[in-house]
Amino acid sequence: MTVDVHVSAYDDAFIDNIEDIMEETIVQMFVLHPKSIDSLEEVQELSNEHNNIFYTVPTELLENSCNKCVGVVISSAKELEQIEDRVVMIEEAHLDETFYEALGAHKGIILNATKSHEDLENFFVSISPSSIDLFDKDELNKLSMQKIALQSNYPKHEFDEVYTTVEKISHAMFRSEQSITLEATKNTLQLFSLMKG
Repeated sequence: MTVDVHVSAYDDAFIDNIEDIMEETIVQMFVLHPKSIDSLEEVQELSNEHNNIFYTVPTELLENSCNKCVGVVISSAKELEQIEDRVVMIEEAHLDETFYEALGAHKGIILNATKSHEDLENFFVSISPSSIDLFDKDELNKLSMQKIALQSNYPKHEFDEVYTTVEKISHAMFRSEQSITLEATKNTLQLFSLMKG
C-alpha cells in the first residue's frame, strides 16, 4: 500500500475504475487537489463515497473544507500567514529563497521534488514519475527514508508508474522496494495524522 499525495486531476476513468486501480497497483489512498468551489464540492462527494480519497484545498477554500482535507496547497510565502498548524503542500517550482526560509516553522510536502531539501526538517519530498529522473543520483542515494513521499501526477502518468518510481529510488538507494513503499506510506499517514507515530 502507498498514498498518492498528488493526483493532479481526476476523470471518469479514475472514478469508474478506482477499485481496479487499488487492486492492480500499490496505490491504495489518493489525495486530490480541487482548485475551485465547484470542484471542491465534487471531490467532497467523492471522498464521502470512498474512504480512501482525501483532498487538499487552496488557502481561499480553507473555510469550506471538512475532515477529509489533509492539507493546504500554497504557492507563496504570503499565504503562510493564513495558516496555523496545517500541513502545507508546495510545488518545488514555486520555491524561492524567501519562501524557503518562511517554511521553517511549518510542516508539509514538497511536490515534484528533484532535491532532498534537507534544510526543511519538517518537510517530506514527494517524488513523481516526472521528477525521479531529474533527481541527482548521488543526492537520491543519500536521501533519508524518513523524507520520502510518493505521487503519480495522474492523469499525466498512470498509477502503476508510482511503482516504477519506487524501483528507480530502490536502485539509487540500494534499499528494497518494499521498504521504500512502506516508509513513504508511514511518513505520509503520520503527516496527515491518519496514523500515530
